[in-house]
Amino acid sequence: MGFEGNLSSVSFADILQLLGMGKKTGTLFIERDENRKEVCFKEGSIIWATSNNDAELLENSLLKQSKLTKDDLIKAKEVMELTSKSLPSTLVFLGLMPKEQVAEMMMKHIENLIYEVFSWEDGAFVFKDKELPDTEQVINALNTMSILMEGTRRIDEWNRIRNTLPRENTVMKVVQNGLDQNEEVRLSSSEARILSLIDGQRSIEEIKDRSPFDDLETSRSIYGLMMAGIITTSGTKESTKAKIDERKKVTQIMVRVYSATLEIVREELNQKLGKAGDRAIISAYEEAAKSHPVLENVTVSQDGKFDFVNFVTLSERLPEESRIHIMSSGLASLLDSCLEKTISSVGMRQMKASLSRIISKIGDLLTENKDLLKKFSVYEDLFRVLQIKK
Repeated sequence: MGFEGNLSSVSFADILQLLGMGKKTGTLFIERDENRKEVCFKEGSIIWATSNNDAELLENSLLKQSKLTKDDLIKAKEVMELTSKSLPSTLVFLGLMPKEQVAEMMMKHIENLIYEVFSWEDGAFVFKDKELPDTEQVINALNTMSILMEGTRRIDEWNRIRNTLPRENTVMKVVQNGLDQNEEVRLSSSEARILSLIDGQRSIEEIKDRSPFDDLETSRSIYGLMMAGIITTSGTKESTKAKIDERKKVTQIMVRVYSATLEIVREELNQKLGKAGDRAIISAYEEAAKSHPVLENVTVSQDGKFDFVNFVTLSERLPEESRIHIMSSGLASLLDSCLEKTISSVGMRQMKASLSRIISKIGDLLTENKDLLKKFSVYEDLFRVLQIKK
């Protein structure tokens, strides 16, 4: 039998205890703000967990820990698209990791996804009895009571550390002769790694971003180095998370806008010209890609449909500061080329009909995010094309 509630009245630890001791089978869905997690149980043991948080995706975790390079990830994704295999299976298939290492890595990844929920003080949850995901990605069962005890220990430690550490935007620096004055101090391997990231310029937030360890282990190392007098604070700086979130949001909106826009143009040409319209779209793509190599990350099928699945991932190779500009310029050029094909193939009247449909389709999305899109010149790139064609 299922149940639901909120973490503000029932703790995550209590829920785990109930499911573990009750030998329950099913899926626990937990949601807080935009973060959603699923924890799957079979006869009281944990067999799988997922998160919609990009930072907690397995691929991003592997990149952060330097267990996988971006080139290897791109190669793996290409194979995944062809075979429909999961990332862990693909890593083994390509010989990038041995099966035993992948299994251990998955166990650790699932544990960390679950431990993070112990810090949630509120959030809606629903347990659906007997409901399990249709997936082959099942790990060896984790003992729920062991996870419960370790999670409780971690949250107690985290609360103690959190009350001592300065704010996330605080810059840390190494104390001059700090190590020499504390010769009896023996650094752990994680403390030594974190110490190498402290340069008097990076904030705690930035140190965590570059750390190969999880949030607790990184915070524990910073705490230990501070208590030993080896590092200290050195002012504050603007948070980088807001900038990263902005860029991510702009990229997502940009892809949605151009995906919808180009599909309308394709439909119009296909309706009027059939396969000749599809060929016109492919020709327009090829012309635009000649001057904008970033478009090589977009896939176009034989029927003229565009696929942006790998566009964002592959474009991450571009320099961060100019990435959005390069992507926006390329997509605007692609749209311009497609609209030119519309004019030459079916005339200005039909092209104006396409523009009307485009504005109707994307108008609300653009209005809601106008200031943000203007900040990165995405808005101007798009309307430069649309206004010229009117």
